[in-house]
Amino acid sequence: MKINWTKSVWNRPKHNAFTDMCLFKDQLFISFREATDHMGIDGGVRIISCDFYGKVINTTLIKIHNCDLRDPKLTITPDGKLLMTAYSRCYSKHGKWRYSRSLCWFSLDGLSWSGSHWFAEKNWWVWRIRWQQGQAYGLAYNRAQQQLNLYAGNPLRTFECINPNVMSLATHGLGYPNESDLCFMQNGDLYAVVRRDADSFTAQIGHAKAPYRRWRWFDLGEYIGAPVILAKDQKNVFVCGRAWLNKRFKTALWNLNLETKKLQLIDVLPSGGDCSYAGMVQHDGQLYVSYYSSHIDNQSHIYLAQLDE
Repeated sequence: MKINWTKSVWNRPKHNAFTDMCLFKDQLFISFREATDHMGIDGGVRIISCDFYGKVINTTLIKIHNCDLRDPKLTITPDGKLLMTAYSRCYSKHGKWRYSRSLCWFSLDGLSWSGSHWFAEKNWWVWRIRWQQGQAYGLAYNRAQQQLNLYAGNPLRTFECINPNVMSLATHGLGYPNESDLCFMQNGDLYAVVRRDADSFTAQIGHAKAPYRRWRWFDLGEYIGAPVILAKDQKNVFVCGRAWLNKRFKTALWNLNLETKKLQLIDVLPSGGDCSYAGMVQHDGQLYVSYYSSHIDNQSHIYLAQLDE
C-alpha cells in the first residue's frame, strides 16, 4: 500500500479531534469533537461531508447545553439512516459533573439531524457500534470497574447488556480495557480489538462465536489507542490507531492476521503529538482514513488520507 495524498480538511481555531468516518450517499461523512481544548466541557459534534478528493461539501454542528459531547461515531442503520453515537458528560449550570451517558441521532440526508436519544446505562461508555443481521453491538467500558460489557439492540430503541464481563481486571487480569472496535466476519464470528491503559498497556484481540457469550483474548504486544478495524478479507483486517513509535505518538496503519493474531505495520500517516482517533472507509479500490493531528503547528487539525489498497 502507498499513501496517495493527505489533506487537512478542517483547521478552525478550536481543538478538533476524535474522528470517525462513514460512506453515505456517495460522500465521505467525517464526525469529530470541536471544543476549546482536549478536556474542556464545551465540546460539540461537527459533521462534515467531503468528496473523494477531500473537498468539503457541507458542514453541521450539534451542541447540547451543559453537555460535553465526545468521540462521535457514524454507522448506517439497516433501514438506511445515517446514525451517529457519542458520549455526553453532563454538567450542572455551575460546571459540576453530574453523570455521563451515550446518546445518538439519526439523519436521512446527512444534513438535518433528529433530536438526541439516550441509550445504554449511565457511566458506561459505549465506544462504537457495529451492525450484524439487523442488530447493533458495542462494547462499553467503565473506568472505575476496569471492565468491558457487551451491549446489543438498537440505540434508537432498546440497547441492553447481553454479556456483563467480556473483559475485566478482576476476571482476566487485564487492567483498564477501554476504547474498542468490533468486526463481524461472513461466518458470523466476531472479533474485537481493545485498548488498555494499565500494566503492560498492550492492546488485545478477542474472538467469539454467536451468540458472543464466550470470548478468547490474545495479546497483540503493541499499544494501540482508539483502534478502528476494517475487514480486508476473511483472514486479515486493517487496524488504525495511535501508536507509540520511537518514543513519539503517531497515527499508524497495521495489517492484523486473524489466524496468527500478529500485527504487521503497513505505514505511518503524517502525524504527531496529540493525534490519531481514526475512521476508515473502503471505496473503489482506495482506503480512506480520517484522523486528527497537531504535528504541523501544535494546532489539532482534521486530516483525510487516501491510500491504494
